[in-house]
Amino acid sequence: MQHERFEPASSLLTRLAARNGAPSVYQFCADLAFPVDPLFRGEPLAIAQLAQLAGCDASTLARVSIRHLGHSRFRLRDEIATTHSLQRTRIRICPVCLRRSFGITSLITFFCLRPASSLLWP
Repeated sequence: MQHERFEPASSLLTRLAARNGAPSVYQFCADLAFPVDPLFRGEPLAIAQLAQLAGCDASTLARVSIRHLGHSRFRLRDEIATTHSLQRTRIRICPVCLRRSFGITSLITFFCLRPASSLLWP
């Protein structure tokens, strides 16, 4: 699967799960015995495993993925963030990515065609 520029590991995993028809990221990971929590923390081994699964470069994927530093701190590229500044439970969709991935030009069309509960986003 093509790794989009600036796409973090969690987003690549979500697209991979959706492309394979999984009802959720967690179910997809459970079916493959894939370590989802280490991936969300940005652990290098989990990112390397996802890169191998998706067929993309692990170092490029790691560079654009969130990495847990401990003590409620995270690194994203050259920035340091805290758990208070990250909102990872809110759904955000890039319209360009939506068109590329699903060939859909309208967010309204996307949500009307797919049940809202069909995919759990990290």
